[in-house]
Amino acid sequence: MQNNISLFLGTGLIYLVIFILPIFIYLRVKHKVKPLTYLRLKGNVRKGILSGVLVSILFIILLIIKNSIIGWKSINFNIGLLWISVICVGIFEEIPFRGFLLQQLRKHMSFWSANIITSIVFVVFHFPTWIISHVNIVSASIPILMGSLAFGYLFEEYKSLWSPIICHSVFDLCTWIGLA
Repeated sequence: MQNNISLFLGTGLIYLVIFILPIFIYLRVKHKVKPLTYLRLKGNVRKGILSGVLVSILFIILLIIKNSIIGWKSINFNIGLLWISVICVGIFEEIPFRGFLLQQLRKHMSFWSANIITSIVFVVFHFPTWIISHVNIVSASIPILMGSLAFGYLFEEYKSLWSPIICHSVFDLCTWIGLA
């Protein structure tokens, strides 16, 4: 248990130091903008949270219907520290990908081109974890790519990073407990 906590804290610290902090510094120093505003963590907060919750509920309903039709897999609510990760992963992955990269690419191309490139980078970002975990990269890539495209669309549609943060967290939770 102690090793899991250390691994979790270490991973969170790495995300903060390698991704989040440099993005905040870059936005503040280079672009002279308020990072929370640029990343769309401020403004449209209610709309972003509401849309994230509603889309997540719809996603869960669709998963329940799918599982009712094709048969239920074993659902495991005993996922330990992953419960805390559910909150963190949406924030830690959405800030660099949708909040930063998608918006940077969007300055130079259409939304869909930027969203596709961001989603491909997002999928490739997961490769090391999948390789270490012996996950089939091809079969894992498809739902992650589709989810990433949807998260980008929600970000663009609702002008808030909260919508993809919530949906990303719920998507991961459903995957980790075995509902997806």
